[in-house]
Amino acid sequence: MNSIAELTDLLRVLQDPTRLRVLWVLRRGELSVGEVVQVTGLSQPRVSRHLKLLCDARVVRRTPDQNEVYYRAAIDHDHRDLVSAVLSSLSEDDPVIARDRQRLTAILDSRQSRARALLARLGVRPLGAGDLSEVSAAIDDLLARRRPRNANGEPLGDMLDVGTGTGSMLRLLAGRARRTIAVDLSRDMRLIARATVLSSGLVNCTVRQGDMYDLEFPDGRFDLVTMDRVLGTADDPAAALGEAARVMNDGAHLLVVEPGTAAMGESRLERRLLRAGLSPVDLRTAARDSVQVLLAAREIPGDR
Repeated sequence: MNSIAELTDLLRVLQDPTRLRVLWVLRRGELSVGEVVQVTGLSQPRVSRHLKLLCDARVVRRTPDQNEVYYRAAIDHDHRDLVSAVLSSLSEDDPVIARDRQRLTAILDSRQSRARALLARLGVRPLGAGDLSEVSAAIDDLLARRRPRNANGEPLGDMLDVGTGTGSMLRLLAGRARRTIAVDLSRDMRLIARATVLSSGLVNCTVRQGDMYDLEFPDGRFDLVTMDRVLGTADDPAAALGEAARVMNDGAHLLVVEPGTAAMGESRLERRLLRAGLSPVDLRTAARDSVQVLLAAREIPGDR
């Protein structure tokens, strides 16, 4: 905390019961203004005013997405202990909190129903539970061998999921990352990914509109980049790999998941990785050899 004045301003924001409710809800996941209205039962102008004050206090952040804006709890380090202490003091048995939780559950159910309908309309079939479990085991094995700390569930650092789709990589890895950003150009897929994020309780994850050929992040921003069944259908996979490599810091890893029958074979993928400045590390197959999982690294300059 920088000053008494800053602490006083934060306490003034937190003393309002409605803002405490909104912050409590946003600690459970990223919500639109309309969804916060559904939870609180307040008018949109009142909710918007409270959200602005929470954003100004640097305990909530906003992410525009076309004609909507999503909000999530994103508490500055200086404020984290104080805000966590305040929120943990709220009783889960409080009737207001219990009602908000019930309404939040209804929103989650609605998101999941909408996601299932979208997937059916788009003809997208996510990996089944058994295949996803095998892919998860292959990923864990790759990461544990290259980065042993991950075997203990320690943070993966800052993660970017490019072309997040149904959010499979978010379910498998985001909980172990410090912060996670998922991007997809398709609004429909972002809606599905947001349903995944909320249902999985991934409070450290945000979903944004993003183009894999033109990622809006600075060079060297991420410790881990994932691409799940993206390259095999990309118009220009080499350009997508080059852009992924650009946003990786030295020593970061790229995790690529592709169908075993993808047109882009292993040797071609490895050549493209090398041209992007990435070194293939290891390859695993999973789900009865129908899925390939490849790990590549951006080497630390001194190690080259």
